[in-house]
Amino acid sequence: MILRFARHGQPALDGMPPGANHELPPGDFPLSALGRKQALFLGRHLQSVGFRGTIIASPYARTAETASIAASVCGNVFYPEPRLQEMRFYPVPPCPGMTLEELRRNYENLAPDAALTFPWLTPGGVEELDTVRRRVDAYVAELIRNPPAEDILLIGHGATIQSLKWNMFRRAGYTGRDRHNWNCSLSGFHLSPDGSAVMFELARFDFMPQECVTSNKRLYGDPACI
Repeated sequence: MILRFARHGQPALDGMPPGANHELPPGDFPLSALGRKQALFLGRHLQSVGFRGTIIASPYARTAETASIAASVCGNVFYPEPRLQEMRFYPVPPCPGMTLEELRRNYENLAPDAALTFPWLTPGGVEELDTVRRRVDAYVAELIRNPPAEDILLIGHGATIQSLKWNMFRRAGYTGRDRHNWNCSLSGFHLSPDGSAVMFELARFDFMPQECVTSNKRLYGDPACI
């Protein structure tokens, strides 16, 4: 099985509260025009490598929209998965999250047989990154136990994509340099039934023009993102 995963496209972050963290935006922001373009580049790249597998995304707007655009290019559909949602960074949930019916109204490429239990937002207070890592690890273990018939693309957020990378690094025995999770950057691993992995791409973004590469507002070349 080939497991790919990508961060969502650039969200439209106008109207964020003063002092809020752009990497962890407090709300359910849609994609900006640039984010939609990034998702289109991602879809075109996946199409060029012959991807026809299962697309699974966090139910947040920015991830669902990224998945819907990529799926449209690939002639595919996507499924929502709450375990890929962003780390809960705020004590009080900043949004209720969309129901399955709302996702279906908003994103034409949601799979007809998609399911989603509501509410799906992570319960409790502020999450630690280790908590996100544990839920992502459990999800990967489930995928290995019950692998789908097709290859997989997961679309998540900064924290969940980083957790996926750490999981795959461990399985692949990779100890080299990491790369920043740019918007729509793509990683890929060959994942064996025994749980071992072989990496073939890491946070790749060369399918987009450099001027389109962002990290939730930060531009490519920002030293904090290298």
